[in-house]
Amino acid sequence: MNYFRPVEILVILLVVISTASLDFKTEETELENLEVELIEGTLDLKTRSSMDSLGLNDFKPGALVELNLDVESITSECQICKNKPVGVFLSGEVNVSGLRPIDSGGQIRIEGDLNVTHLQEFSSKNMIIREWLTIDWDLDEFSAQWDIFIEHNPPKWSLDNRYDASLVDSGDVKKSRVGPVIYLEEIIENSINIHGCMPNSMNCDGINREEMNLSTKLTTQREPTNVVFSSNWINYDVTSTNISDTQNIGDIRNLFEIDDSTTNHSAFCLEDVGNIVSVQSWNISGETSSSISPMGLWLSSIGLPSSSFTPTGGIWTEIDSEDAGCGAFSKDGKLYLGISKS
Repeated sequence: MNYFRPVEILVILLVVISTASLDFKTEETELENLEVELIEGTLDLKTRSSMDSLGLNDFKPGALVELNLDVESITSECQICKNKPVGVFLSGEVNVSGLRPIDSGGQIRIEGDLNVTHLQEFSSKNMIIREWLTIDWDLDEFSAQWDIFIEHNPPKWSLDNRYDASLVDSGDVKKSRVGPVIYLEEIIENSINIHGCMPNSMNCDGINREEMNLSTKLTTQREPTNVVFSSNWINYDVTSTNISDTQNIGDIRNLFEIDDSTTNHSAFCLEDVGNIVSVQSWNISGETSSSISPMGLWLSSIGLPSSSFTPTGGIWTEIDSEDAGCGAFSKDGKLYLGISKS
């Protein structure tokens, strides 16, 4: 399974914790109406891949991430939706210390903010038809915002008890069945501790050596907050735009099994993209079986619902403006996957 790597490992951890904590309580019916209110703790970025996943490519492994995030349930109006999307919003401080530049000495510390919005539209109780993910990462020169849209056709099945097969009892705690070692345990009433290993770690067992230690505080389920959410993706006219290299969203196109280039562009992007300076398009193989999952590594590792997508038989179009880039997978002019970075 392929996945994107801007801030995703951190975001994936947070969404995992926001939902997996509740699973720890499912056997107690009186606690079924709890939700996560707060996430706090540390991530120890011991590996090259964990550093790169946060965009810290210019620094040696070994940085420490401290986070303190509020969590709330949300809903939003949507112009294209039949049902109001529902989801989760995470916001707060993320501080990174122990940053050692590869090409110089010394250490630095960066303080920043993270806002994550994840919304889903359901056609029925367990069927997801659309998803939106926004990652707003405010961290000095590493700041960026990613917006991702997915339309599922046919709708994606989302089971209520989707975590049961991925977490197994191990004494007084629960442990991940596959993937990175993750332990969940209740430390005090309505507070869960999650500790263990980051993805791609070589020598972590979650006990003698751990790379993650995060705690969540649970509270009584609250009424979802209504938020304003930018969900309008527009098909831009690029007939007069220069066909040249696009680079603002990186090498995401490599996640697809692309065929020959084409001039049959479907240039979708969010509103106010600015002056479009370049465009490229490719045909996508109709026989691919690989899946793209913007939040895939951790969510798929422990069985949580990720925004997975399997592209077959369409067109992938990229556009660049001065400060942003967009990629879109479409079929017959209809958008199924949109990615924007600004």
